[in-house]
Formats: sequence, C-alpha cells, structure tokens
Amino acid sequence: MEHTSSDRGLALSLVFLFLMPLMLHIVPSGPSTEVVEADSTPLFTQGRAQTTWSGTQTLSGTYTIGVADEVIIQPCTVVRLAANERLVVDGRLTVLGTQSCPVVFEASGLGDHEGIQFNTSSSGRGSLIQNLTIEDAIYGVTIYGSNPVIENLTVVNPDRVAVDLFNSAAPRITDLYVDRAGRDLGFQGDWRYGLGLSIGAGSTPIVNRAVFSDILTRAVNIWGGSGGLIQGITVDNCSGSSWAMVAGIWVEDSQPLLTNISITKSDTGIVIRHIDDGGYTHAVVRHAHISDSMYRGVYVDKNNHTNYTNYETADFTNLTITGTGGPDSKTPNIGYAALEVNATGAWFDDTLIEDSTTVGVRLYFVDSTTTFRNLTVRDSGDPGQGPHEAGVAIRSSFFAPTFEGLEVSGSVGPGVHSNSGGAMQGSDWFLHNNTKQGIIVDRATVSIEGMHLSDNGYSGAHVLDARRIDFWNLTAENNGASPSANAQQQAGLYYEESNDIESSSGDVRCWSCTVTGSTGHGILAVNSVDLWLESVHLEDNAQTLPALEVDNGDAMPAGASGRIHITNLHVEAESPSQPAVKLHRAAVHVDGLTMAGNHTGLDWQGDNNGQFASYLNNTVFSGTECAVFDGHTLLAGHSNRISTDCTGDITFTNSQVNWSALTDDRGATGSPTVLDLDATSTLHLHQPVDVAFASAVLASGAQLDVAWDLTVWVVNNYSNGIPGASVNVTFDAYEPAFTLPANEIGQLFLPDFIGQRWTSTGGSSYNVANIDCGYFGVSNSTSTTFDQDRVVYCLLPLANQAPFIHWSTPEDGAVFPSGAEVFFNASDSWDLDNDALNFKWRSSLDDDIVAGCSGVFSSNDDPADGAPFLANGDSSTTTPPYCQLSDGIHEISLQVCDINHCVEEIRTIELVNFAPVLVVDFEPALNPWSELIMPQTGTLVVNTTGTYDPEGDDFACAIDFNGEGAGWGNQWVCPEELTYTFDYTTEEPPASATLTVIAFDAVGNNAEYSVPVIFYNEIPDPVFTVTRSDNSSSSMVTLDGSATVDPEGDALSVTYISSLDGVLQVGSELVWEGHLSRGVHTITMEVTDDRAEHANQSKSTSILLTVDNAEPVAIIASPPAQTFDSSELISFSANGSGDYDAACSTFPLEGEWICAPFEPATGSEFLVVTWTSSLDGRLTPEGEDWLLFESRLGAGEHEITLSVDDGIHEPITTTRTITVTPSAPVLGLVSPQPGTVHPSSTTFMLDASESVDFDGDDFTITLRSSEASEPLLVDVDPNEQHAFTLSAGEHQMTVTLTDDTGASRDEGFALSVVESAPVLVLISPENRQSIVPGGALVLEEASYDADNDLTVREWRHHAPELSEPEVLSTRSKDELTGLLPGEYHLSLYVEDARGNSVEQHVNITLQSSLPSLDRNSLVLSAETFRQNELNTLTVRVALSDPDGTTDDVRVNITLGIQQWEANLSDDDGDGVWEGVIEWRPETTGRPLMKIVAKDGVGENANIDFMSRNLIVEAPETDARGLLLAASALGFVSLAGLGAFLVSRRRRAREEIELLTSWDAFRAPSAGAKDAGAKDVPNLEGNAMDGTQEVEEENELDLDLD
Repeated sequence: MEHTSSDRGLALSLVFLFLMPLMLHIVPSGPSTEVVEADSTPLFTQGRAQTTWSGTQTLSGTYTIGVADEVIIQPCTVVRLAANERLVVDGRLTVLGTQSCPVVFEASGLGDHEGIQFNTSSSGRGSLIQNLTIEDAIYGVTIYGSNPVIENLTVVNPDRVAVDLFNSAAPRITDLYVDRAGRDLGFQGDWRYGLGLSIGAGSTPIVNRAVFSDILTRAVNIWGGSGGLIQGITVDNCSGSSWAMVAGIWVEDSQPLLTNISITKSDTGIVIRHIDDGGYTHAVVRHAHISDSMYRGVYVDKNNHTNYTNYETADFTNLTITGTGGPDSKTPNIGYAALEVNATGAWFDDTLIEDSTTVGVRLYFVDSTTTFRNLTVRDSGDPGQGPHEAGVAIRSSFFAPTFEGLEVSGSVGPGVHSNSGGAMQGSDWFLHNNTKQGIIVDRATVSIEGMHLSDNGYSGAHVLDARRIDFWNLTAENNGASPSANAQQQAGLYYEESNDIESSSGDVRCWSCTVTGSTGHGILAVNSVDLWLESVHLEDNAQTLPALEVDNGDAMPAGASGRIHITNLHVEAESPSQPAVKLHRAAVHVDGLTMAGNHTGLDWQGDNNGQFASYLNNTVFSGTECAVFDGHTLLAGHSNRISTDCTGDITFTNSQVNWSALTDDRGATGSPTVLDLDATSTLHLHQPVDVAFASAVLASGAQLDVAWDLTVWVVNNYSNGIPGASVNVTFDAYEPAFTLPANEIGQLFLPDFIGQRWTSTGGSSYNVANIDCGYFGVSNSTSTTFDQDRVVYCLLPLANQAPFIHWSTPEDGAVFPSGAEVFFNASDSWDLDNDALNFKWRSSLDDDIVAGCSGVFSSNDDPADGAPFLANGDSSTTTPPYCQLSDGIHEISLQVCDINHCVEEIRTIELVNFAPVLVVDFEPALNPWSELIMPQTGTLVVNTTGTYDPEGDDFACAIDFNGEGAGWGNQWVCPEELTYTFDYTTEEPPASATLTVIAFDAVGNNAEYSVPVIFYNEIPDPVFTVTRSDNSSSSMVTLDGSATVDPEGDALSVTYISSLDGVLQVGSELVWEGHLSRGVHTITMEVTDDRAEHANQSKSTSILLTVDNAEPVAIIASPPAQTFDSSELISFSANGSGDYDAACSTFPLEGEWICAPFEPATGSEFLVVTWTSSLDGRLTPEGEDWLLFESRLGAGEHEITLSVDDGIHEPITTTRTITVTPSAPVLGLVSPQPGTVHPSSTTFMLDASESVDFDGDDFTITLRSSEASEPLLVDVDPNEQHAFTLSAGEHQMTVTLTDDTGASRDEGFALSVVESAPVLVLISPENRQSIVPGGALVLEEASYDADNDLTVREWRHHAPELSEPEVLSTRSKDELTGLLPGEYHLSLYVEDARGNSVEQHVNITLQSSLPSLDRNSLVLSAETFRQNELNTLTVRVALSDPDGTTDDVRVNITLGIQQWEANLSDDDGDGVWEGVIEWRPETTGRPLMKIVAKDGVGENANIDFMSRNLIVEAPETDARGLLLAASALGFVSLAGLGAFLVSRRRRAREEIELLTSWDAFRAPSAGAKDAGAKDVPNLEGNAMDGTQEVEEENELDLDLD
C-alpha cells in the first residue's frame, strides 16, 4: 500500500502534537551546547531535549548538558575528554553501562581530564550513572548540590578526588570502587591529592558499598558540617601523603553515620576531629573493623583541647582494632595507639583491641562524658615506653571518664596506667595476665567498683603518689609472680607514697577487698598515710612475708606524716617466721583485727613522723609471739582479746599503752598470757578480765597499773541524791586528791583510777579511796578498798531543804513572734525531801500567767503542781484551758515552794511581731552586679516560694516599680509567682528605675527587696514557618512570618532571601507566597525595626529547603497482603499514590492522592497506572477508574503489581502477594430480614435460596443463634424454607454454609425478638367433668410462654360466698383430695413476668357417696348383760364413705321405754369407729342395739344403720321365786300384748317413712335396679341390715295383725 507525502506529513504533525506537552515539561528551551566530535561526522545538539551517545564520543572541550537537556550514554560507549576538561551536567545525565560492557571516560591526550561535574541545577532531574569507569582523571565525579544516582562507579588513578561533594550534595552511591588515588603524581602542591570520596559543605550522600584500594591521603574525607549514611566501606592500603594526616576515614566538624567499615593498612584507620567550636561534630560508627594501622586505629581529637565542653564527638558500637603497629602494618613498631581519644564526649560500646605493638587505648584531655562500655584490650602495649606499655593509658583528664565492663589482658606492661591527673571511674573491671601490674595509678584519681585482678606479673594494683583512690569490692589473686618483679612489686596491692600528708580529703581507700595467692605481701604500703583499709580479707599470700605490711620508715621530708585506718581486717597466714600484720613506724587506727593460721602475730612499731597517737580496738591476738609493741608514745584502745591461739607473750618495749577491757582467754585456763614490759614501757589496764598481773614480766622501771571505776553517791535520809554536794576524794597512793561537786542527781562518777600498781618488785597493796562529802554544813566520810569497780554511798542527814528548779522552757532571752506558742515547762523540778511542790508562774506584763488562763485545769495537768502548759496555743487544736501572753518584753518568774521553802528563778523573754520573711528569685536572673536588665516590654517573673510570716499573720506580696505604688487589691495573698510587665511601647523608659518586691502583714510590718532596672529596646526575633504540600517544584511555598512581633510596637522591615533565587521580598509584609526552583535553598528571614540605634542591625533565622522533581509514588493501599477466597469482591486501591507534578484535578475525588493542588507551570504529568496479576494478567478494567476498582480473582497465589509511570522516570512499581483460595458458599438471605423485630411467639422461616457457591459445589446450611446453645437448623437444604423459633432477646444469627469439599463460611445477621404473652393449655379437668365420690381432682396443665418467663400459675376456685377466688394450687400438675361433693367453678390463671395473663374457666361435679357400715366388722365387748346393773358396752365397727363426709356415728340401745345413746368416733382415721356406752337395764329382755351413721344434716342427710339384739338376764336367785315371778309376768304380758302390738306397728311405719325419705333409702328405678344390682353380704349372727330389720319387724307386726 502506498502512502503519499501528505499522509506522512499529517502523521508527523499528529505525533508532534502528541509529544509537544511532554517536550515542554521535560526540556524547556536552553542555550546551545558545545560541539561534539564523534568518530564520524560531527553531531550537533542544538535545541535537542535528549541526546544519545554510543560508540566513541570525543569531546574537544567542556561539554554542558543544559538544564532542560538529557544525555543518554549507551553501554560500551567510550567518552574521551581533553586535558582539564569535563562533562558539566545542569540537566540530566543517564549512563547505561552494564557489568559486561561498562561506559568508560578516558583522556583523549596526554593530560588528565576532570571527569563529570553535576551542578545544583541538575538536582532532582533524575540523573543516573550505571557501570561507569573513569580513568586518567584529576577529578572523577564532582557534585555541587545535586542528587544523582550512581551505581557501579569505578575511578582508577584519580589525581585529586575520585568523588567530590559540595553544597549540600545528596547523591545515592552504590558499589563505588576507587583504585590508586593520587599514586600517579609528578608533583604535589597542596594536601588535596589522593582522596577517594570527599563529602563536604553540608553534603549528605547515601553510600552503600565502596572499595578504596591504594589511596594516597584519605579514602573517605568528610568535612564542613556534612553527614549522610555511609555503609559497607572497605579500605585497603591508605598511606603515603606527607602533606596531611592520612586516614582511611576522616571526619571533621560533621555528623555522618558510618556502618560496616573495614580498614586495612592505613596510617590511621579513622580520624574524627573537631575544629570549629561554633559547629557540631558527632560521628556515629557502627560495626567497624580496623586492622594493621601504622599509627592509630581510631583517633578522636579536637583542635582546642582546653575547651572541655561536654558534647559527643563520636559514638562507636562494635569496634574492633587489631594489629596496630604490628608486623603487617606499612612500617611496624612506630604506632602511637590503637585507639586514641583527645576530645570530650566520645562514646564506645563493645570495643575489642588486640595485638597492638603500642598502647591499646590512650586518653588525653577527656572528661566524664567520655564513656567506654564493654571494652576489651588484649596483647597490646609498647615495651619500654612507660605508660604506653599498658593496655589502657590515661593522663590529664578534666573529669574522670567512665569505663563499665573493662577487660585488659596480655599487656607488655600494666593492664591500666593512670598518671598525671588521668582520672578514671567505672565498674566491673577484669585485669588479668598482664606482664606487669593489673593497674598502676600515678598521681591520679581513680574510683572503681567491682575489680578483679588476677595472674598479673607485678602487683594487682600499684598506687603511687595518689590522693584520691577508691577501690570497692576488689578481688586480687595470684599476682606478682613475674621473676622481674622486686619484692614490693610482688604484693597483691602495693601502695607507694599514696599520700604523704594527711588531709580531710583525698583518702586512698580499699573497701571490701580480698587478696589471695600473692607472690609477695597481700598488701604492702610504703610511706603512705590517709590509707583506709576496710573490710579486707587476706589469705594464702607469701609465707615468708607478712600478709599486711605498712612501712613508713623513711624520715621526713622523704617520709609520710599522718595516720592509717584499718577496720575489720581478717588475715589468714601460714608464715611461721613472720607476723600476720607488721606495722613499721606507723600511726594506725585499728578497729576489728582478727588473725588465723600459723604466724607470729602482730608486730607494731609505733614511732612515726609527727608522733601521732595510735589506737587498737576490738582486736583478737593470736600467733606464736602473739604481739610486739615498740616505740608507741601513746597506744590507746579498748575491747581487745587475747585468744587461746596466742601461744607467746605480749611484749612492750619503749611504749606507753592504755587499754580498757582487755580480756585474756588463757587466764581462765590456768595458763595466762605473760605481759612483758621493758624498763621504758608502761601499761595501763582499765577493767581487765582474767589478766594475770602476777605473771607479768616487768623490768626494773616498767610499770603496770590496774585501774577501776569509782562511783560516789551523796544521799540524804530519803536516799535521794544531793545535787551539788561537795565530794572530796583522796587516794592512799598514785592518784591525786580532788574536790568536785556531785551532779544534778547527787552522783560523781570517777572512771579509770589506779587500784593497784605492779613493778619489778611485785604488786602493791590495793589502793584505798577516801571520800568526804558535805552539803551546807553537814558532812560525812567513808572509804573503800579499790580492788574492783566500786560504788560508794555517802549519807548526809540534812534538815528539810528547798526545792530544786529545773526549768527547761522557755529559755532565758528567747524571742518569739507575736502570739506565738510559748511552752512553759519546769516539770523536772524536784524536792530533796520528797515534799509536795507548788509552782507559780508570773509575768511582768500579764502578772499571774496561770490565773489568767480561761478554763479550769484538771488535777493531772495543773501548772500549780508542776505540769507544763502552753501559752498562746491554737484554740482550735489546744485542749482547754487557754493561756495567753501579751506582746512585749516579759520578766517571767517561777516560784517553786515546798512545805518550808520557796525558791525563785527569773528569765526574760520577748514576744514581738516580725515582718514577713521575703524570699525572691528573679526571672530573668539578675546580673552579677544585682541589676535587672529588661526589655522595654519584657515581663518579669518573681518567684516568692518560701516567703512566710513568722506569726502566721495575713500578709501579701506585691511589686512596686519606681515608686508607682504596690497595688494589691486588698487580698491577703502572696502568690508563688508575681509578674510585672513593662509597657514602654509608646514612650521611652526612665533612665534609672528601681523595682521593689514588698511583703507586708496586716500588722503593718514590711519586708522589701529592691533592684535597679536597666531597659533596652529589642530587635524583634524573626519567626517564620514554611508551609507547602510537598517538596516538589510545583508546590506553593508559603513563608509565614506572622508570628514575628516587635515588642515595642516599632515598624518592621522584613526581607526574605533564597540562596538560589535571591531576594524574594523586601518590605513590611510578613507573608510571602510563591514558587521555588528545584534545588536546596537556604531561606533566610531578616528582620529589623525603624529604631535609629538599630541601623545596620538585624536578626535573622534560616532554614534549609529542598525542592525536588519527585518520582511518582506507587502505593497499594488495598488489597492487604492476606488470604482471600474466590468469592470475595476485592477492593483495589492505589490511595496514597500519585505524582507531585500531576494536578489533583486528574485524580478521583475519593481518596487522598499525592498531587499538585494546581496545574504545574509546565503542565500536568500524565500518569499511566497499571494493575497486573501474576495469574490473571492485566486487571485494570475498561471504563473504570484506574486508581480505584473492585474485582474478583481466581484461586491461587497472586503477585499484584501496581505500576505508576510519569513518562520521565522509570515506572515505579510496588507489589503485594495475596492468596486466593477456593471459596466457601456465600449467603443470599431472603428471609428473615436482618435487623427486624418480632414477637417471641413468631415462627420464622429461613429462606436462603439466593445463596451461592462460586465454585459450583453443593452445600448445606446450619443456623445458630447467639442466645441458644444448640443449633436451630443443622445441614438443611438452602433451596428450601425452614421454620424455627427464637426466644426473646437480641439474637446474633450465624449461618454456616458448608460445601461438599468441606469449605465453610459463617455469615451473620441480627434479629430482635420481643417478649410475647403466655399460652394457656389446660389438660385436666375438662369442663362439666364429673368425678366419682372420693375421687381425686386431677389438676394438669401445659401452659407455656415463648419467653420462658411464666411467673404465676394459679388453680382458682370461684364461689358466691368467696370475696375473691380461692387458690387451690400453683403446681402444673396436682391431685386434690378431700373436697366435698358438689358443683365447682374452677379456673386456671397464668401470668408472665411482664404482666401478660390468660385465664380459662371450667365447671365440674364431685359426686356424693352414702355411708356404709361394714356389718362383718362389728365387734362388741359383750352381748349378755345383767338386769339392774351398770353395764359397759364397747362397740367397734368399720364404716366406708368415699367422699369422707360422714361425721356422725351413734350407738343406741332401746329396752322397753329405756334408751341409751353414745357417739362413736374415728380418732385415728383408719375407718373404724368405736365408742363406749354405759347402761343399766331395769328389766330383762332382748334390747335392740342400733348403730346409725349419718352423712349430712336435715332432710339432705344420708343414713346407714345396723342393729343387733342384746340379752339382759336377771340376776341369779331361788328358782321358785323365779317361777312365781314368771307366772305373774305371763299374765301381765298377755294382758298388754295386744296394746303393744298396735303401738309397735304404728311406730314401725313411722320409721320406714323416715328412712325412705332419705336419698340413700329411696327405692331405685327398675333400670337402676337392673344395672346396679349387687350382692348383699351375709351378716354374722343375728346382725341384719337396718332397713331389712324394720321391714321384717313391720311384716311381723302385720302378720300378727
């Protein structure tokens, strides 16, 4: 197909129109560039936005990439530069070399080129260098204020600097390699040759992995307030320059972070140096390994050593220094120190130094902010170099640096050497296996807690000419074994001239120290005083030397003058020929000395410089020679004990000893210790125990005195001590006579007087004490033998004496505040004769003080009886009565009287009202001349904390300025802070002024504090803020100085200046808004006012502001990195993504995006946003927003990638891995509707027919409620509807959908179920139910309430005679018996907790039953009875009446006209009725006994009865008489028979009519007879049914008729 030229033109036009916006944004028009010479025809780049180089590009001159231009250099390209020429980048440089085919910059001729230079204008333009090699360059890459990305840069043989950074440059450099920097020089005119990476002038690069090999001067050079992150640095062979100190890494006045550092064979590994005290140095170094340095491994220094300001110059963690000055260094054995610190504020954590041929650590001019934690120094030191033989050496520290966790071993000299003011402090030190001392301290101060010294060749510690040494918790073992050590240096601890003069400060102290296994002494002190050995344990030290020896034998001035203190010293020594402790020419205070083992004991020569007294207390003597004391001018002590392990004598030569409470344990054994005194010695023993004086060996002239205590009591007839009595004591010998008064209790105590004296001739007789006592002309005498402690009573029979006043308060001359409490107490006054005392207190102002008290004193606290009392007490807290004293000067007289005498004492006190005590503190503080320098509008704060009124009067505080008056608002208050604001905004302040703080009380007393005030006009302080949405060039920048205010209200002049864009604004406006170009800006706000004296004066403040052209930002806000299932509609959101150069109008309204709030000047960037899945491919849907959408994903593990491309930078991508699993079914709920409300009686229908399984699996549904413990539905078909009920409550329903793969899902919804009324279900009785007689009334119901809250269930009986229904039962099921027959109206009533109720009524009938006597059960006690006798008949018969209504059963006997009747009863309820009837028949015959049971009353009563004939016989008499009587009776009977029969028949008919009138006796109907026919049981004997009996009798009568 052919295309016409017009078609091609049209196409080109369309392409141009499409690219035009991008071209305008990327490549703004710029100046023409220089000519480029290539291998073929020249290539011109005028006006071109992007140039690509490949092959060989030869630049004849310096080539500049314009601000809007980009040069892309393809792989394998060689760029050739002429001598002293460079590639200048103002725009963008992209070097795309590869590892296999890098880009190379080389010289095109004989001269070296100057590499690449990035200018500030290139900042933010995305320059990228990958795999570039620069050869034959003076400078490799130079960067001014820019931030290119440099990856895999190799610079070979640069003359000066391989990579040079200035002006806040901030590149990102990865994999930098610099080789032979500065090695190919014909000459060197200054020091700046042979630098690998130089970071200066505020630059802050990020460097990751850099290798520097064979560097002349410095591999990394950091200076000028720079910083950055430099990690993964390797330096090999940095040495050779004679112009500057050579270092692998040099940090000067900067603050970098250096990590993972390896430096080998450098003159000095790392140098951190502070020069400018106006700046700040703080290098942080982590994980550094420095080996084989020639001079130093690490050197921390500062220019001005006299400025010991506490700042942190360096911070090291995990530092290892090995082989400093060693055989592998450039020149061995000329090292200075492995680690040297000559600055304050260095911090080292976890440092290891080993194999150094010089001192491991050297410190000079450090202070207390210098800290080492966990420092280990091994096998270091410079032999024969004094302090530098040590592992650690320090001198001339301002304040003691801290060492926590120090281990030094293998040093060629001492482990630690502190000298010439090299103070140290710390804890947990382990100094071991060093050639010489563990630590030597020479004229320095050291304080260590927890130090272990072991296996050192010389002493564990050697303290020389030091003044303040503290060793706490020290352990020294196995020290001093070196053959080169002299005897002194073999001691465990060696103190040499530690102090030569005793002073109140500067003690040398060893507290809780244990010394064992020393080759020499345990502790040796030579010419040392102010030495304190406390809680010291010495064991298993040299057998040929004392464990402790103090030798102050040198005379002054070479010797020492002062004392040594030894407290709680325990010595275990196996030195048979040596004492355990030897003190030579030493004044010592010993308290608590114990010795064990095989030794000679204690050897102490006390002749010392200054002849100080010595003390020996609480000491236990032991040893073969026990103790030897020589040359003591005075040796005092107490509580010493001679143990049984003391097998020798205690020897005194030329000594004067005075001991109290000396105990000889051997004295009680019968083998006492011998005290041996030469002719020049005296021994004074006060209160000795078991000391055998007779065994003492006393040379001629020696003297041993035994002294005791004498106590004299001067008492009267009442055994009361007489105060002030005169006591004269004389002794027969040795002691002088004296006269002294007895004390206030009549006692005179005279301790330590000689009772006996022993000399070479033996013991004297016991001394006798003669006591004369007297008191006011009465005297007496007594005496006592003074052979032990004695108490002597001297009785004076005195006449009645006056009392003694002991007045404790108030003291004479006391002054009290007005109204202050005054406590009167003379309760210790007493009477020698035990007389009762009376007290009177009077005041010269208030007369009788007690009489003026309001209230009545009780007998226990009456001042008249001597009880103390309080005047001017607080009436709210003091128990009455209340006493008061007036203000003024009082002469208080106290008169105390007994029955015969009165004594009086007068004191003067004063009560005066004091002014308040004013305490003030000013802010701002006064100057040294107590002047207050204040701004004209400044606010003064005066703190009055501590101000008070002595009397507690109301008082107030105020400020008076220049006599204007102290307004206080009539409020008695003194605030803790008083403020006063000076307001000279419109007028000039006074030339001189005074401010006075006043405190005044209500009485009128004032306290004042005045200061002069000097005012000055302030230049306003500039304060501004920078507001911008981001740091891109399209962001509006607001410089807001609204907070800048002139204190005096002067007009302001404000200037905003950018270091890049110049003056932004001048004038009075405080706010500037506008755009800033890309780069690093120093924004300065300068402010002044219109005051003439401020001409050419201003104040300014600056900030650094970086403006970048940022890359796009890609953020996956959702989905989160989690597992989804295939049913989930996943939300994809790039919220938080965007580009600072894209307008916000191009983004969705929803969300928060990174964008420009306005259209950028060069147009908005068009962002291409793409979402892809590693499984599903491109996800961005058609027709939807590409930043926000929802979609489902197939099952599997997806790597979701979001790509944001602005067309300028490489697309920015971010990924997130999510897992999509096969899904469980998803609920589609049709009913019930979630959130609806239903009554609890509702039957719900679950319809989940719209549920679906996205995997097509069959599934079932299980329904649960939060209010039910069991499922409501289990594994039901989701395509069907299912009924269920719920109880009242808030139900969280859970539907579990489980498919046939086992996958399940729980989905929930809520239903509210409210309570419903109860449902009544009555089971029994039924309405109109008839219940057989005696049958139980069965009550049964099954009522329920859907809420299960039935609270009332009542079976009710309704009857007209009842005012309210009768509750028969409240049970759900019950049986009622014992109800009377009849009609019943019943109801069942139920009610729930909310008051809802239901009631149902029924009518029932309880049938009635007849009483029935069991004729077979009749039991009579007799049947035959005697005429005219009182007969007793017991009747028992069983009765059945199912309805239980029979309550009247009687027995009746009828004989002629006689009748007897009695009631029967069923007391035990067994149905058997019984009773007794007494009767006396007058005639014989067959009386009729009837038993009648009656149920009911009146005509409605039911009756059953039975009868039996009894027999009445005549008493036994003569038969003829009987016959005659019978004949006579026969005639009479025949005569009356007719009349009787007529009467009987009439009576029988009446009875039958009565019986048939009762229901029970009515004749049944024919049908009833047929249906109810029953067998009538045969009756025993002549017993018969009552009705039958009447009928038979009637028939008999009829027959007779």
